[in-house]
Amino acid sequence: MNLRRFSMALLLAVNSSAVLAAESSPFMVWAVDPLVKVFPDSAPAWTSPTVELRGGANEYLSGQIAVRADSDLAGLTARWEALRHRAGGYEIPAASLRCRFVGFVPVPKNTPNTPRDNLLFTAPAEAPDPLLEAENVDLTAHRTQPIWLTVFVPADAPPGPYEGQIAVSAGGATQRVNVALVVYPFVLPDARHLWVTNWFSAERIAQYHKVKAWSEEHWAILERYARNMAEHRQNVVLTPISLIKVTRKADGALSFDYTDFDRWVRLFEKAGACERIEIGHVASHGEGGWSSTEFVLARIRATDASSGKTVALSPDEGLAPLLRDLERHLAERNWLEKSMIHVGDEPALHNIESWRKASDFVHRAAPRLRRIDAIESRDYSGRLEVWVPKLNYFPGWADDYRAAQRAGNEVWFYTCLHPTGYYPNRFFDYPSVAVRILHWINWGQRLDGYLHWGWNAWRDDPFQVVGSDRLPPGDCFIVYPGKDGPMDSIRWEMMREGLQDYEEFWLLADKTRRVLERLGGASGAMDARQRSDEICRRIIPGFCDYEKDPAAFRAAKQMLLEELAAAETPPLCVAATAPAAETELVPGPISVEVYGVVEKGASVKVGGQNVTVAADGRFAARVSPSVKRDTLEIVVEKDSRRKVLRRQFRVREM
Repeated sequence: MNLRRFSMALLLAVNSSAVLAAESSPFMVWAVDPLVKVFPDSAPAWTSPTVELRGGANEYLSGQIAVRADSDLAGLTARWEALRHRAGGYEIPAASLRCRFVGFVPVPKNTPNTPRDNLLFTAPAEAPDPLLEAENVDLTAHRTQPIWLTVFVPADAPPGPYEGQIAVSAGGATQRVNVALVVYPFVLPDARHLWVTNWFSAERIAQYHKVKAWSEEHWAILERYARNMAEHRQNVVLTPISLIKVTRKADGALSFDYTDFDRWVRLFEKAGACERIEIGHVASHGEGGWSSTEFVLARIRATDASSGKTVALSPDEGLAPLLRDLERHLAERNWLEKSMIHVGDEPALHNIESWRKASDFVHRAAPRLRRIDAIESRDYSGRLEVWVPKLNYFPGWADDYRAAQRAGNEVWFYTCLHPTGYYPNRFFDYPSVAVRILHWINWGQRLDGYLHWGWNAWRDDPFQVVGSDRLPPGDCFIVYPGKDGPMDSIRWEMMREGLQDYEEFWLLADKTRRVLERLGGASGAMDARQRSDEICRRIIPGFCDYEKDPAAFRAAKQMLLEELAAAETPPLCVAATAPAAETELVPGPISVEVYGVVEKGASVKVGGQNVTVAADGRFAARVSPSVKRDTLEIVVEKDSRRKVLRRQFRVREM
């Protein structure tokens, strides 16, 4: 099946029959790329009357439509009517289809230290973000209302084109928006290949849902939040060490009650959000906060069995025995390998010596428990197993972090109120693509995980207060408190799609690896990741460079989908270039080597010229791209089957 040709034919067919703005209708409705944020003053854009969705099975896909009227209309609704395979027989289940109205939040000021061309709007303004739970909203005259569409493609959904419609009703009229979905012939793996944590507060969840902390009602709500995390591919759960209850017995010995700790871990495990247990910090900054030169180890609070009073134990009396017993308990539960513990948050050059002493204390007490911290400097050798530097430190200190990886440590990255400027981040006034490509950075830079401090650090009313004098808008949360659980946001959906993109990169590399194995020894030392890296580089060539144009992003994503679909189809071929595709080439002249391996008996053309193929399937050629010929075609043919591989370069003009 030629999915590109089939999907284009489908789009032409549905577009030719779509009538979205009949003269008799009291409102207009149009499709918008979900990478584009729709504001109350956004004007209708008749680029396409059809919502276009593309992806693999076992993926969540987002779409967006917008509605606008010249007069007030009450009771605007949107509902899916169906989404069926064009060949018939298979229909996406109704439970996999959602329509949600996008809410707006006030942004009083912009993210600081950010150039105007990296901001979507000038504050004060209303920013689209929460995906509301309301079944209908009132449409205000001359105010655009976006509607978010979500499709979960089941793992058993057959590949090919699907057709559906969204019925939009208001003011006694109904318009139907066509939906064209193309499911590519691959299944996104359930397994996660990237560590992801968003720190969150269970106490705030209890507060905003008006339940008593750690009551049965609270645990039930926590379960819904855990499921939401798992659905968005978070797989690391911040676990407060305070869940362990400590008692000092009459003889001075300590006992430890893990009832709540174990219940917490099992709850998130059952939900699918706990492949790693991330135990909270055991040291904090001294007087003066972050600028302090000291880290202070925690004084564990224990219940004195004789008096019933709470006592604060020194680190040697309380924390050390707690850590020793915690390591024993984790091993007993078979959780030790998946566990890690924070020492102290954001150690920097001015307090790193104090942090090192704290880290040594933790390691002496629990030598088998990995240590993780968000870090603000370069040298943590021997005292940290999971390094999490801030994104903006990589351009200057990447060599140090690469050395840490080579030494056997994991290296993640984190974002918070920094970085700003030209770096991507999750702020309200940044483009949606800035959220989605965070995990393209993970892939392209070979970083093992991602951390953010603020999943639900709500302040007052999160629908009204989105930042502070210190925190940029949107930094402190990415979900909202809903009626009975979490309310999603546009940014949270974009993060999930970015994580799915990461898994697609991983899957393409895995498919390429399998093809290389099938092609045998002739494949030599070819890098199975190279093609995924090249596509990734189209959008984010560096740590702070990224493509903001949604059309350019969609073109790269389309390339990824097509290569996933074709990777294991005959004739089998893996090709590479040196230098790699998507790099800048400077004329003077340019020389690019093309090499690869194909099935025995296949013929190869590079740039239209026949290339000799060795008996074992290897081939090589040399080409000279130019500004006018920046895309190289490699054509492989065997037994009436033909495959075309394209590699594009960025050629600098003279």
